[in-house]
This record gives sequence, C-alpha cells and structure tokens, in this order.
Amino acid sequence: MEKVRKAYDEILKVLHKNREICIFDVSDLERKAKIHLFGLKLKEFYGLDIDPKEVDSLDYQSFGEKKIGLFGEKHRRTISWSVDGRQPEDEYLFTVSFPTGAFIFGDGEIFNKDYPTDFFQKFWLELKSYNPDYIDEVNHCLYWKLENAKEAFNNYESVLKKYHDLNREDIKQRRIEKMKKELEQLENSK
Repeated sequence: MEKVRKAYDEILKVLHKNREICIFDVSDLERKAKIHLFGLKLKEFYGLDIDPKEVDSLDYQSFGEKKIGLFGEKHRRTISWSVDGRQPEDEYLFTVSFPTGAFIFGDGEIFNKDYPTDFFQKFWLELKSYNPDYIDEVNHCLYWKLENAKEAFNNYESVLKKYHDLNREDIKQRRIEKMKKELEQLENSK
C-alpha cells in the first residue's frame, strides 16, 4: 500500500506543478486515489476479502448485502434501536441487516410467505457470535468496527449459504407440518 501511496503522491505532485497546462481534473484524480488507497487499506490493513478496485466511495460502500460506511450524527447514519443505547461517532462500520427478519428464509409466494422465526434466530445467533460492536435487535442489524470486522465480513457469505442450504430441508419439514394440520382439519370437518 505504501508503494501505491508514494506513486500517487508523485503523480499528483507533477500534475499540480503543471496544472495550468494539464487537461485532467486533478481534484477528481486526487479523490480517486484516496478511494483506491481506502480500498487497499480495507484489504491489507483490515484483512477484508475484497478487490480494492471495486471500492468507489469513501462514505458508503456496498459489497452485495454487506455494507461499509461512515456512521455517526455528522454523517446522518445512526443505529435506530441500539441495544445498549450507544451510537457510533464518526467511525467506519461494517454492517449487515435483515429488516424483514425471518422472511429471508420464508417459503411461499411474495404475499403468502411463512415466517420461520426459530430458523432465522439460529442464523441471527450465529452472526452475533462474531461479536458485533453494535446491535439493533428490532431491525435485525449488526455493526462491526473495521478493526473487528474481518471474520464476520469474510465469513458472511458462507454462513448465509449454510443457512440457505439448511433452509431447503427446513422448508420441507415446515410444508409437511402445514399439510398435516390442513389434512387433520379437513378430516375433522363436517
């Protein structure tokens, strides 16, 4: 990362020195250099499994369902229902959220999905085992400071895949239970 930083410093120094004859937007190049260095920092310093060239913002970055952003009042990003009442203050956080809760594993049509709370709870507890720094239970959001995010960030997809795979069998069992109840009601109806 230091080699890249030095290269950018040299390039930008030459551009600034020749600004009046340069057709490049030097401030835009400076911004892009900062963003690339931030991506390298996420990978090399914090150990996040990312491609630094995919980072395109210093403020808020999506990696699929995973997000990294600046949080705190000054960034207008706070934790709605922080379990312990604490709020981040001008810090980068890695976050995952499931605002619809158990619907992530629901079975059925869009307006007729089941809501497997017990199954979702197992998934939620496994994610919480990565010791998030902030938790919003109401909205099912977990937040990690970047220095604590490596394991949760890098393992998120495998945990999610594990539960989607387990959910296939769980869906089958939930359908069997539902059909048994419907059959029992049908048999007992007059």
